[in-house]
Amino acid sequence: MKLLKDLRAEHDLIDQMLDSFRTAVIQLSHGQARPKDLLRFITFFRVIADEFHHAREEEVLFAVLVNQLQLPGDRGPIAVMTDDHRKFRVLLDQIQQLIEQRTLSPAEQVQLRTATERYIESMQHHIDAENSVLFVEGEICLRDAGISELACRGLTAKEMKIRFTAEELMHRYPPTANVEIIRGDGCPLCPAYQVTCDGYEREWAKVSRWGRAEEDDPLPD
Repeated sequence: MKLLKDLRAEHDLIDQMLDSFRTAVIQLSHGQARPKDLLRFITFFRVIADEFHHAREEEVLFAVLVNQLQLPGDRGPIAVMTDDHRKFRVLLDQIQQLIEQRTLSPAEQVQLRTATERYIESMQHHIDAENSVLFVEGEICLRDAGISELACRGLTAKEMKIRFTAEELMHRYPPTANVEIIRGDGCPLCPAYQVTCDGYEREWAKVSRWGRAEEDDPLPD
């Protein structure tokens, strides 16, 4: 399914840009990065990660899963991912406001690093959850329903120009991974698991590959 293949490829790029953004913020605190470059990262995340990538997830993939397959949109994996998208916009607003101040006090520098790390970690957990759960199980549901392809638009000229800045920024600020982050596949590693989502086996019980009806769920509350 081309759309899902494209979304996964975009995740790879976004993931690298997140680690590169971490490098840039660290260097900014040592006077080695330009605030203008950090704002270019913000533009990339707003336009490519959100207005292009997240929009196609919500307006195409999630919409089909909810409207045609009757999967729940107000709870479970789809609700969690959609709510994440909203939270990411709020975090980006906070980060941008700090960057635009140009001169930051020591306390504000800590605030910037904290907000940035929260954004990066949250986005990376989000990527893992979509790659290993929502995309995998969603594709199975779509194929079971006889849907083999979804609409897939390309980048506009404006978006393409911003997309091309990624390689330049990653070259200037080589990605720095946070080895303390525990990343991986499956619902148990998703921060929302058993907090706002019971996992796709329960939330999508009637259409999941496990083929269970809710009353047959072997994991009662």
